Amino acid sequence: MSDTLRYKTVLWMVWLQPVLIAIAICMIEFSGPGRVWRWNVPFWTLLVGYLLGFFLLPFSRGLEKPSVLKWWLRIDLVITILMFIPAYFTLAGCDVKYSSDKGDYILFSRGGLLSAPHINLGVKSGLFITDLNYFPVGYVGISDYDWDIDSSSGCFELFARYNNENRIFICPTDSILYHANRATINHRIDSRYYDLYPKGIDNMDFVMPDDFSRIVYTDSSDISYYKAYDDWYPSTEIMFPPGYSNISPDSVIIRCKDSKEDRVYPKDSIPHMSPTKVQQFIRQLKGDKR
Repeated sequence: MSDTLRYKTVLWMVWLQPVLIAIAICMIEFSGPGRVWRWNVPFWTLLVGYLLGFFLLPFSRGLEKPSVLKWWLRIDLVITILMFIPAYFTLAGCDVKYSSDKGDYILFSRGGLLSAPHINLGVKSGLFITDLNYFPVGYVGISDYDWDIDSSSGCFELFARYNNENRIFICPTDSILYHANRATINHRIDSRYYDLYPKGIDNMDFVMPDDFSRIVYTDSSDISYYKAYDDWYPSTEIMFPPGYSNISPDSVIIRCKDSKEDRVYPKDSIPHMSPTKVQQFIRQLKGDKR
């Protein structure tokens, strides 16, 4: 039996392969949906462990080996080849793509080939990145100039382009600071609206600092209002009817989730509104006099 350095290296790699794969699986399971490992550690650990299955048998050629080791290397190669497609999708699923980072904050994407295009905002925390928010835009092409963090007010701002649409997002990184600086942030949100919409931006998504409700301008004829922490269905929609609608183009449609019938108002009574004005209008509509 050989006692050369190459033989010892083969033995070490035989033991190393299952250890690396086991460590990678434990890392993936331990990270959970709300955080990821920094430096893409599970991806590289799993990739190295998988690739060893291709190289061990060729690397050990010409060495005197016990029969158990010979069969182990052959079976390992066959299993590695058979597992190519599952391994490919597993690696794609745990691969974290980093777009840009500023200080402790970072934009990244994960989820594999079949996931919808998106980007996550995260904050670095030791060996991990903790997920703070999710945005339905592609991660490709986003640079340091497309986003900003205001640590003093806990405010995050992102400009992105997706499906030939220019989009802007403003949301909190620190809910306490965001609410405490609501006057400043409300002014910032309205300023972005007046400066950019609709001539420079097709889609705007704002988290309001007063009550953390969301106001989304999906195009020039649709405004959606979401209650705090309810991202599935808008609580209220303000819609200007398209030309092919049976409703007069001089009207505005108000659709509430808890109402069976839409309300129709004259267009002049509800002009295009900034986010803070939309919030005030929704409160008045629901009888909230704050």
